[in-house]
Amino acid sequence: MNAQHTEFIESYIDQSNNFSKTKLIDKTVQNNGIHMKQQSILRYLVLFLSIWIIIPSFYCFDQPVAIYKTLQQLFQEDQTINFDLYFASLYIIYAFGNAFFPLFTGGMRDCHGDRMIMTYIVAIMIMGQLTFTIGVYFKSFLLMILGRLLLGCGIESLLPLWSSFLAPFFKNSISIVLSILQLFSQIGLVLSIYLTPIIQKQYNLMISLMSGIVFILVGYILLCLGFLIDKKLENENYLSSYRQLQPSSDIILTEDTKIINKLYFFKFKDFKIFPQMFWLLLAFNSMFFCSIVTLVNVSIYIMASVLFDTNNQIEELDIALFWMLGCLSLFIIGPLVQYFTYRRYLIIVSVIIIIIGHIQYLTSPHIGLIILAVGYCLSFVCTWSAIIYIIKLKSFGKAFGLTVGFQNLIFVFMPFLLDVVNRNIMGTFKVLISFSLFALILAIQILVEDIRCFNILDNKLAPMQFAKMNNVSNEENNNNDTDLFAEYLEKPQ
Repeated sequence: MNAQHTEFIESYIDQSNNFSKTKLIDKTVQNNGIHMKQQSILRYLVLFLSIWIIIPSFYCFDQPVAIYKTLQQLFQEDQTINFDLYFASLYIIYAFGNAFFPLFTGGMRDCHGDRMIMTYIVAIMIMGQLTFTIGVYFKSFLLMILGRLLLGCGIESLLPLWSSFLAPFFKNSISIVLSILQLFSQIGLVLSIYLTPIIQKQYNLMISLMSGIVFILVGYILLCLGFLIDKKLENENYLSSYRQLQPSSDIILTEDTKIINKLYFFKFKDFKIFPQMFWLLLAFNSMFFCSIVTLVNVSIYIMASVLFDTNNQIEELDIALFWMLGCLSLFIIGPLVQYFTYRRYLIIVSVIIIIIGHIQYLTSPHIGLIILAVGYCLSFVCTWSAIIYIIKLKSFGKAFGLTVGFQNLIFVFMPFLLDVVNRNIMGTFKVLISFSLFALILAIQILVEDIRCFNILDNKLAPMQFAKMNNVSNEENNNNDTDLFAEYLEKPQ
């Protein structure tokens, strides 16, 4: 072996040792950071400041419905377009873009963190709403559709990033936080349908649409204040953690930042080691989502026109208010999911509630909407909080990106599927019930898998199992509960 080979081997060994050391430091910093955020009283202030970006996001989402009649009057002179088809495309293109973009932003989040990517997402939302407003002003459906595409990419990417941003603060009470998220999103929808016509009447159509941009900017300013608190806690953690690991060294914050950036990796191979439970939850969430959102966003007017005469049809505000009434159950659902700790049973209950809601809708739409809202909220909180428990923090972005992307990919095809059944009331009912039954089958599979894996949906994998699998003492196991749990889940099933 010549001197060149010896030098190469020694260099390789030094690099390997440095990588192992850096990986240990990163892991320690990450665990200490989560613990510090969970213990800090400032976490409630972060939640308060960050939640206000959710309302304007959904305020902008449903504005086309709020100005439906106005848009119809604007385009009624143009005989070259099918208005109903073009209007439906505003929501179809919204879902189509979200089938792929959340996965990209989720991967970028795993590379660069939540704060930076959320800032880009807010900018995309503002661009989307501005483009849509310009399209309405110039009566250009092409610009309107482009604006909705950008807005959709922003909103659907914001929700996973918001969840991953708050998860380290509230990992032990994440179900309650997700309940707040869902509740505020519904408040945004109601405010959109209620306020947009009022602003339009008081001023004009353009100002009513521009109000969405103003609300987003206000929400982002408050979100930035939350970012500052989050950054402050992280900086304190980096210094204390590295000094704990290397007490004799003189470490400065810039070096800490360089090392901590290695926490985030953009590795698509992570998909291969996601646990089987994640893929079951992903499929279940998609079936459930299509069964509910299709009714609310696509077939609601067809079914309403059959059930009511022309003088007593369901108005948009009626739909929003009764849906919101059902969402008030989130005040009970959040604590229930968090402290009952058997998500596998609650997921099955949510599907049963949905099936009852679909049947009830045929005879009493108002009560049916309330029941459907309760079932949807229960499913959302159970599914998303379970994903946070079974996926490592560094892969939250890709996991939530897949979840949102897959549900929107299936939802894109729902209007075409309804066209096959001629969009009549019984055909629509059969399609929605079919998706609910598929969700029920997947819910039963989730139940079986959760029993096999020692109740992993609730982060309750028995410590005695850790001790057996890892040959560690009970004391060591108690100190490393979460890490061992995540490492177990990352083994391919």
